[in-house]
Amino acid sequence: MIYIVSPGGTQEKGGMGRVVDNFTTDLRQNCPDVRFEVVDSYGPGKFRQMPGYFARAVVHLTGCFAAGKASLVHIHMAEYGSVLRKGILITLARAFGVPVVLHLHGGRFPKHFKDSGPVTRWAIRRMMAMTSEIVVLGEFWRDWVAEAFGPEARRRTTLLHNAVPGPAAAPVRDDAQDGFDGPIRLLFLGRLIKLKGIDVLLNALASPACRDRRWEVTIAGDGDLDTYRGLAAELGIADRVRFTGWLDQGGCRRELAHAHVLVQPSMFEGLPMSVLEAMAEGLTIVATPVGSVPDAIADGETGLLVPPGDVAALSDALVRVIDDRNLRRNLGAGARARWERQFDVAVFRERLLDIYRRNARGIVAAMPAVPVGSTTAVPASGPMGSGPMGTAHGSAERTTG
Repeated sequence: MIYIVSPGGTQEKGGMGRVVDNFTTDLRQNCPDVRFEVVDSYGPGKFRQMPGYFARAVVHLTGCFAAGKASLVHIHMAEYGSVLRKGILITLARAFGVPVVLHLHGGRFPKHFKDSGPVTRWAIRRMMAMTSEIVVLGEFWRDWVAEAFGPEARRRTTLLHNAVPGPAAAPVRDDAQDGFDGPIRLLFLGRLIKLKGIDVLLNALASPACRDRRWEVTIAGDGDLDTYRGLAAELGIADRVRFTGWLDQGGCRRELAHAHVLVQPSMFEGLPMSVLEAMAEGLTIVATPVGSVPDAIADGETGLLVPPGDVAALSDALVRVIDDRNLRRNLGAGARARWERQFDVAVFRERLLDIYRRNARGIVAAMPAVPVGSTTAVPASGPMGSGPMGTAHGSAERTTG
């Protein structure tokens, strides 16, 4: 049995929950012989409920480990309190000899590590050393792991991009039709917190250049709605801004299908699911090159990149995509093509199974390769690292040290 540990399980509202939901749904559909269980280590999002959920996770996993049921534990981790909780689980797993794959998601983990005292930094290094393999979301994070934890950690680090399911073909949007004269529909998906750059987006839209264009924006996500509604009113654009609050995946897909442009103005990120979902839909994307976003968005090819916190640069980029239908079409087509090559969940499946084969003990190591169907996997840039556990059609990109 593979135990997949994630805060909120598959129901967590942020990107981590969506990653886990996407790949576990895909595994159930395409790999019914792979036995796994998702373990919720946090609960439905309310901090006061977390200790109870975490205690239950510890008790449950201890029983499973002690009974010899576990072939592998796949732990998803963010930063701050998540590091402490997952450190306890990693120590527990290793005490029973269970291999650990640690999957890093936290956009602020480098800051957390840098700001920690010497004892905490030592504990984090020790935790990382107990893992069998470290999975990161992109090149930025692979380089950071090497810098922070040294060459031995680098040798055990694998790049596995987030992935999302998508439609068989990108929808044809109304703005592609001759005679379209409606407003360009902009979309933001994410939590309404300052680190996500909502204030930068609203100020850019209120700039003289953007104010004179025809646009409307939907801001979908939970968080500090009152603050940002107030800012939109203060800037004089409240009549063109729609706040939806938190949306489930069905609601997000509907908004993506309706929009023309996704805007992701974050200050910190891992590899945001909203960007990948927009790529799958063939949307035009304007984003900041934070975290592993540049692994997905090449400026001028699959989207436009602007410096984080730069209101003027974001305003200029928005003017370009609002005014130029051909630019929107070309960027959207480029984004969709890269998603098909690199970020489809079928590609993720094969790379994840390869990681499981490398590390799992017992019968899971004999898992047969599952064809990716019509999706073509991207060749790995490094060695497959197949060892005695077999290979897959696609491989995660593992560092060679």
